[in-house]
Amino acid sequence: MEITNVSEYEAIAKKKLPKMVFDYCASGAEDQWTLQENRNAFSRILFRPRILIDVSKIDITTTVLGFKISMPIMIAPTGLQKMAHPEGENATARAASAAGTIMLLLIRPYG
Repeated sequence: MEITNVSEYEAIAKKKLPKMVFDYCASGAEDQWTLQENRNAFSRILFRPRILIDVSKIDITTTVLGFKISMPIMIAPTGLQKMAHPEGENATARAASAAGTIMLLLIRPYG
């Protein structure tokens, strides 16, 4: 099955992941305010489709801090990835590399 939007991705995850893992991934902290704001922000992103325009040579590459990436999409920091896949962050890093983009990590100093 080809995934064409975030809702389809979420529906597949709900079928494949254990309920506890899906519930963790699909929820937000405390009152889930940030989760709702993120969904609202994404709902305001609109694409202006064009017809009868050659799209065979579109270049969506960009740079981030001097690094060229294949698309203006990066993988945000996500905790506890091994709950969803046995290889966790290692698998995500390989996927980001294969897609030519960046996986961001959240690093918190201890002490």
